[in-house]
Amino acid sequence: KVRTTADASIPPHEALKLLKQGNARFQNGEPTAAQTDEIMRKELVDMGQAPHTAIIGCADSRAPLETIFDAMPGDLFVLRNAGNTCTHAEGSMVGSLEFCCGKLGSKLILVMGHTKCGAIAGATATYLANKGAEGKAMKSAGSALEGLLVGLSGVAKQAEEELGCGVDQDELVSLSVRVNVFNSIDFLLKYSPSLKELVKNGNLEIQGGIYHLETGRVEFLGRSPRQAELLRSESASVPPSLQALPIRTTTDGPLPSNEALKLLKEGNAR
Repeated sequence: KVRTTADASIPPHEALKLLKQGNARFQNGEPTAAQTDEIMRKELVDMGQAPHTAIIGCADSRAPLETIFDAMPGDLFVLRNAGNTCTHAEGSMVGSLEFCCGKLGSKLILVMGHTKCGAIAGATATYLANKGAEGKAMKSAGSALEGLLVGLSGVAKQAEEELGCGVDQDELVSLSVRVNVFNSIDFLLKYSPSLKELVKNGNLEIQGGIYHLETGRVEFLGRSPRQAELLRSESASVPPSLQALPIRTTTDGPLPSNEALKLLKEGNAR
């Protein structure tokens, strides 16, 4: 059976229970998610989607979210990038989650990292290299990947502050994965008034998790330790990358094709 809008919404604790049960089946090698047939696909098309959980996960090919939770099409609303982060393209991540929770009715967001994360390992190495080059001019990012690693390196700094200097790099990466999960949760509470309001009203839970590649087990971390503090604070109306951008709406007139092309070229140059 597939979930559609014909099904009642699932409260956060029930959605979390479904994730835990699905992961247990996956871990034990006893999946029950059936192959979809024509009837199921028709139901999803005709009735529309009603996912019980939205997940921000890593793009790592070893961590396929629907498989890890033994889920059917229609169960999960999945967002993935390297490092399960909101550091870059945060507008699309936040906006997608606002759509899922505000329009589709999902009541649980899970931010999930994983062990042996290449993005976090790279960010940790970037942090340590830049730390060792203190006093020298920091080299600007030469690619989108370098920019991502620099953007993520703050979690390694935070992890080192918790563990102390001179800690083993593997241990530092391991804690950085956990810190990064909570940083992403905190970002959502800081920069999405609509998600924050849903959490305040008890209509949404945002929790963290870590997928252990070695065992197939998802370690559920619960809420961010900073949730109560962030719920009391003021939220920005949009994520940082969007704050300086003019937003086009229907009140703006149509652009001539040559002007639109010029804007694309200028944006690509930036």
